Amino acid sequence: MNLSYPSPFFFSSLIQERDPAWDPFTERHLHCIWFDDRLRPRNLVSSDQEEIRILHPGQWNKEKGPDFRDAEWEVAGCRFQGDVEIHIRPIDWRVHGHASDPAYANVGLHVTYEAGEVPDGELPAGCTEVSLRHLLDRRSHFFFDAIDPSSYPARGSGSRQGLHALFADHPEEEQRRLLEAAGVERLRRKALRFQHQARAVGTDQALYAGLLRGLGYKQNADVAERLAGALPVTRLRALSERREQAAYALLLGVAGLLPDDPGIRGFPSWCSVRELWDIWWPQQARFLGRAISGSEWRLDGCRPGNHPWRRLWAAAVWACRFADCESVMFPTGRKGTQPLPRQTVKNLTVPAPDGGEAVVGPSRAGTLFLNTAAPFWISTRDTPPEDDFWQSLPSEPMNSVTRRAGLAMFGPDSHPRLYRGGLRRQGLYQFHEDFGL
Repeated sequence: MNLSYPSPFFFSSLIQERDPAWDPFTERHLHCIWFDDRLRPRNLVSSDQEEIRILHPGQWNKEKGPDFRDAEWEVAGCRFQGDVEIHIRPIDWRVHGHASDPAYANVGLHVTYEAGEVPDGELPAGCTEVSLRHLLDRRSHFFFDAIDPSSYPARGSGSRQGLHALFADHPEEEQRRLLEAAGVERLRRKALRFQHQARAVGTDQALYAGLLRGLGYKQNADVAERLAGALPVTRLRALSERREQAAYALLLGVAGLLPDDPGIRGFPSWCSVRELWDIWWPQQARFLGRAISGSEWRLDGCRPGNHPWRRLWAAAVWACRFADCESVMFPTGRKGTQPLPRQTVKNLTVPAPDGGEAVVGPSRAGTLFLNTAAPFWISTRDTPPEDDFWQSLPSEPMNSVTRRAGLAMFGPDSHPRLYRGGLRRQGLYQFHEDFGL
């Protein structure tokens, strides 16, 4: 009997591209391996056979976009920072549509279980490819069944567990004091950064840059701060003659966000695109080489209320209605004295001209106070602020960062009263930053 066997290349492709249902694990398992210092292989090698040392795996992203944000790694002595996307097979990058999605433009590590490479031109420039299977297969004690994906990201590295054990040994009163001390340290560092920036560009411009960074929210903070440099506040006031619509047109124009289509969906109803273009058109030659490209803004998955189209209206209002940015921060007659959070939050709150959702609501205004007014005022003092200042700080809402920090430090059974107050919330942010929680 003459038997015909398939080519060995057929078996190779079958292994590399087998049906997902055959996999004894999911991408979630790979996320856990990457996140957990005890599970992630240490001797990683790129597809180009370069050794990779992971300095920080990144922040586990539970929203749309790459699996991990702001990871840090080292290749051949050079340090890199970027996002990490994890798949079972390299071809999943194309299958999931990431090649054409701008949300994945900052991916610097493409980590897969199976070996292989994504076709040229589909990954972001400079992206490094890493596979895990050959390293995991060497571990006789490794089994995917031993990983409980539901316990992550609460469970993680040994350092996270050690931090939890440290706080567990202290009574709640001492835990609160440690959180508050961390909050004071966070604002002290912000004050130092503000002081350096103010010396370089002046107080008014430094406050303006801080406000725009806050308007950029978490996705567009960096590019919004760059906008402040491309269109300084003194120039914005001069060119707009302190007319809000003119200032708004200039901000959108320099930001590269002024639409070409007058009827584009989602643009704020309180301004006409045509009228904004009439203002911007004679001015745009002034900003050749300085204007920002609209493609630099991350708008994928951006909630309408956080869209730069809306947020930049607030910058126009602050620039036109107040003598300077310091006047935004402090009530009339109290410049330079201890800020009044309630009054400052009121100044920073910007209603929508059409009566809809506020452009900047009280919650976001409170965050702007913590990131601009408070650091500015602390930087002007020769002595530490009094207790009443620290206790009057506005309290930011809990989010994925502060919840993750609280879980790592105090466990799932901690009482919400532990996190009450603006200073303790700042402490959570500081522990998250210092320990990479």
